[in-house]
Amino acid sequence: MPMRLQPQPQRWSPPEPGIYKANYDGAYFAEEEAAGIGVVVRNELGQVMASLAEKLVMSQMVEILEAMAARRAMIFMEELGLCRVIFEGDSETVVKALTRGCLDRSSIGHIVKDCMSLMGCFQTCSFSHVRQQSNGVAHALARRARKSSPLSVWMESIPPDISYLVNVDVKT
Repeated sequence: MPMRLQPQPQRWSPPEPGIYKANYDGAYFAEEEAAGIGVVVRNELGQVMASLAEKLVMSQMVEILEAMAARRAMIFMEELGLCRVIFEGDSETVVKALTRGCLDRSSIGHIVKDCMSLMGCFQTCSFSHVRQQSNGVAHALARRARKSSPLSVWMESIPPDISYLVNVDVKT
């Protein structure tokens, strides 16, 4: 019987030196008609530079939330003054729209247009799609937004209740 290889879990991978990686994600809280956005910014050593959790009131539409999370990550990086960035998210549809600069009339077209205008704020700016297991810290921050009022920001840290995920997440 041939041996089948089990797929290895994908984990967060560091950017090149001098570049920061911003992972973003969204989470819905259906019973509250609200959503959360989580963003974590790390350097090439995997050290957290900043993180945020933001709560929004909105109806349930995954692509819109993921596009809003990407836009929030871009705004956060601009606020931090970090200008060489890779943005990672787990919505393939949103990442494709952002990489192609798709300014169509879809539900996320206007958000993609905002993101395109924000790209001028960065020396280098790229988007990549990652699996959900590579985006665990951003997802935990998005879920934590349920407790945020309406925005929580941590500089050079992450909330203590999810800090263990940073260590689990980084490749060894």
